[in-house]
Amino acid sequence: MNAFFAKVESIKSDEFFSCITVQAKDKQLKLVKTKAPQWLSIGDEVECHIQEAAISICKGAKEGSVSIENHLNGELRHFRKGVVLSEVSVDTSCGIMNSLITTDAFERMELHDGCEVTLLLKAVDIKIVQHTQAS
Repeated sequence: MNAFFAKVESIKSDEFFSCITVQAKDKQLKLVKTKAPQWLSIGDEVECHIQEAAISICKGAKEGSVSIENHLNGELRHFRKGVVLSEVSVDTSCGIMNSLITTDAFERMELHDGCEVTLLLKAVDIKIVQHTQAS
């Protein structure tokens, strides 16, 4: 499970969904929930979690060219190829993020250590939990 810390910048809600905007280091990300947690307020420090299988990878995508709003640029640091799936570790501004993609996709994109990639994170796939600071 990937995890990073962020600060809640805004919360917009209607009768169906809530869109929570967070600032994670130098990157603004959007999360969509059916309802914002009752404990959540603007200014809160939160921990964000996203599963490896929920992160897509692309090369050369420009913001606005795909429907996924959350883009994290980074450098591929490590990979482990299997017959069916490949695990890819990317160094981003939010820290090291891991993704599971098919080995066919890995080979088709000609990924390798050191190449620049963009991670795509769907807003509905990012989970948030309260950040508890140690006293």
